[in-house]
Amino acid sequence: QLFKLLGFKVPKFGHVSPIMKLDNGAKRKISKRKDPEAAVHFFAEQGYDSECVIDYLMTIAASDFEDWRRANPTLSNKEFKLNLKKMSVSGALFDIAKLNDVSKNVISRMNAEQVYDKLTAWAEEFDKDFHDALAKDPQFTKNILAIGRGGNKPRKDLETWKDAKGYMGFFYPQYFVQQDAIEGDFAKEDIISCLDGFIETYDENDEQNVWFDKVKAVGEKNGFCPNTKEYKQNPDGWKGHVGDVSMFIRVAVTGKLNSPDLYAVMKLLGKQETFDRITKFKENI
Repeated sequence: QLFKLLGFKVPKFGHVSPIMKLDNGAKRKISKRKDPEAAVHFFAEQGYDSECVIDYLMTIAASDFEDWRRANPTLSNKEFKLNLKKMSVSGALFDIAKLNDVSKNVISRMNAEQVYDKLTAWAEEFDKDFHDALAKDPQFTKNILAIGRGGNKPRKDLETWKDAKGYMGFFYPQYFVQQDAIEGDFAKEDIISCLDGFIETYDENDEQNVWFDKVKAVGEKNGFCPNTKEYKQNPDGWKGHVGDVSMFIRVAVTGKLNSPDLYAVMKLLGKQETFDRITKFKENI
């Protein structure tokens, strides 16, 4: 009425539905008083990159954004044309699991340089000790972050910057711990014999295929099948398979059952550090 009385052109108004969340199975509006995800700083503290959060919010804002993103994985979300008719009229549901999925996809598309800059900026504010470890040797850290990055199927290990210490902390002596134990019922003597055989044959100048052939040879010498398909056909004829031997080495070197590419890990750690960790693992097994 005021627009009309003053002789102004009446703008188009869009009444946007509130964002909802599930609370004990029922939907309700997100509250700035009791829901942490209503505050921007919550996402910063948890290590979500702003680009990831915006990409996720676009999936809430527009039902056609996900299709657009799949077709344009490298474009900025600013290139997307928002259509009010594609917005939810019933109130879109905030889903933290969906946010995490979007986040790891966005981060996987970043190069090592971008990840390093964003990760160190976050750590400087929220984890100063970790920041100092990352920034002590920037190239070393970037080499770690480059493992499995790029190509058609990049690794998707990071959902938030907060995940980074758990993912890559084992590269730094102050964060290396024996987090996981070897899975399966294997004799101590067989584990140690495989680790000893690996040390005897390891050459940090080997190409990856040569490196893995040596792992298979060490395993076969100790009664572990060098081929998992062959092992499945006759599991009783072997103590295990080459994957088990790789697990022995992985747990000894990284302290974890899951890690980035083991060959690349060893190249970065160096021969001496790799051997020191295996030796210590054998002593404590």
